[in-house]
Order: sequence, then structure tokens, then C-alpha cells
Amino acid sequence: MINQELLFLTIITLSLLSLLFLLLLYLMSRKFFDIKKRRKIEEYKNKIYPKVLSIIAEGDLVRGLGFEKKAIKQKAMEELLSKYVKVLEGEEEKKRLSELAAICLQDYYQKRLKSKRWSHRMNALYHIEDFQMTKLQGDVVLLTRKKKISHQESIHILRILASFQFDGLKDLLQNQYHYLSEYDYRSILTRLDQGLFDQFVLSFHKSPTPLKYAILDVIAVKRLIKYRVFAENVFSAYKDEVKLRALKALAEIGCVKDIEPFLELMNSSKWQERMVAAKLIGSIKEEKGIPRLIELLHDPSWWVRSQAGQSINQFPNGKTILQRVLETSKDAYARDMAWDWLHKGV
Repeated sequence: MINQELLFLTIITLSLLSLLFLLLLYLMSRKFFDIKKRRKIEEYKNKIYPKVLSIIAEGDLVRGLGFEKKAIKQKAMEELLSKYVKVLEGEEEKKRLSELAAICLQDYYQKRLKSKRWSHRMNALYHIEDFQMTKLQGDVVLLTRKKKISHQESIHILRILASFQFDGLKDLLQNQYHYLSEYDYRSILTRLDQGLFDQFVLSFHKSPTPLKYAILDVIAVKRLIKYRVFAENVFSAYKDEVKLRALKALAEIGCVKDIEPFLELMNSSKWQERMVAAKLIGSIKEEKGIPRLIELLHDPSWWVRSQAGQSINQFPNGKTILQRVLETSKDAYARDMAWDWLHKGV
């Protein structure tokens, strides 16, 4: 009985050792082929490096490159162009790099976009965007019609289409991708030029709420004064968060037609509205708001007090006002906030 158990254990042990040995052989051979492949890629990169640099920098003829569309050589080209795209600043050089990528890598990425492997598709998308390969816009659009596609892929596809100024983007976002978060929408809209962004502004009232937030946030972040009247109209027509986002946009733009409604808003029961109204008064340096800003230094909310101090500090005589509050106020919180803004940057 014992002999049988020992024999059984011996067989199991030998089987495991054989499997481990086979696994080791596989890993060693895989490593060998990876090293060999990497060496070929580096050799080819060194070979084409001078010509690629000449094409991008000086616009030499691409046909002099003698490029063959083989997987290893395309990988080498991809790595070279990825290196250059991170350091190029001139528009002409960027255009030449994009044209070179289209000639050498277009079919490579078309195949990768159709791959069943998520990593291949995502890698292709990243490079299509980096190289601004607008000729592949149609292939990217086709991905939006696939049923099994990850959220990360969808967002990156939409960002690429925004970068390429795709005319059908508005319909895609409002119909097919109406479920996105405001962060996702904002990351897409920030890439649009003025003409395409106008389409979203014009259809604002029909947009899902997160998209409304994103539109107003982009106006705020970019300080798009062109949309000042639009932001004022939204502020007047909407309530709650949409109204607050419109107010933030106006505060960043730093310009309004009529200051009175915003002066009144400094007395709002909502601390967020008092805070953003205080920011607006500071950004446009409206002296009518100074007395109320001084009062807001005594506000129960730290955020409102801080914004009031910052806004006062933006006026030419702001330091004098803060010093007076520091010396005369009986509110310790107001004095602390005045002191903080008097010593900002000191």
C-alpha cells in the first residue's frame, strides 16, 4: 500500500516537474523571440531615423524612404513617430508627421481597429489621435456602431472625433451617448473648435443635464466672452445647478450687461450662489459690491469668506479694505480671513 502511494506521489511530482520544465522552455523561447524582435525593430529605427527626421523637418520626398509595410517595420515607424510627436511645436512639422503616418501606418491601424483584442484597438486609437490621422475618421466612426465596446473605448473614440471636428458629433452625443457623465462630456467638448461648439450651444435646451453642465463649464474654463449673452440668458431662465454653472461661467468671463441681479444674489440663502456672486463682483471689480463683500467676510461659510477676501483683494484699494477689516472687525473669522488675504504671496 505504501509503495503504491509512493509511486503515485512520484508520478505526480514528475508530472509537475515536466510541466514546469515545459513552461520554462516556453518562457525562454518567448523571451528569445521578443529579444530578437526588439533587436530588429531597433536596427530598423536606426536605419530610417535620418530619413524620417529629414521628411518631418524639411519636407523631403517620402518615396525616398523605401518603406515596406511589414509588422516589425511598422512598429519601428510607430515608435519613431511617437517620439517626435511629443516634441514637435511647428504646425508644418506636425502636418508632415501626420502625412507620413498616413502613408506608412494607415492600413496597420485599420487592421488593429478591427482586432478582437481590446488592447490592440485602444493602442491604435491613441496613436490615431496623436498622429492626427484624419483619413481614418470613417474607420473610427464605424467603431461607434459596434455593440460590444468598452466605456473607455467609447470615450476615446468620441474625443478623437471631437479632435477631428466630426460634423456628426452632436447627434452622437445627444442620441447615442446621452448617458455620459459631465466629466466625459467636458473632456470631449474642450477639443472642439468654435464652429462645432456653436452647434452644442444652439441645442443647449434640448441637451441632457450633464451635457448642459459641460457646455457651461467649457465656456467658463476657456473664458469664452462670445457666449456672455448666452450665459446670462441661461442664468435667468434656469434654476439650481444649471443656474449656478452659468453664474460661474460669467464669473470667469468677467463681464455682464447688468450688475444688479448679481448684487442681489450676494444675499442668496444658498452659500454656493453667494460665493460665485462674490467671485463675479471681484472679477469685474464692481465697486457697488464692496460693502456686501465686506459683509461676506463675516459669512458662516468658510468658502464664501475666502472668496470674499479674494475678490476684495482684486480691487485697487483691496489691501486697504482688508487692513481696515483686520483692525476694526469684532468677528475673529473675518479678521483671520482678512489677514490671510493680506499676506497671500508675501
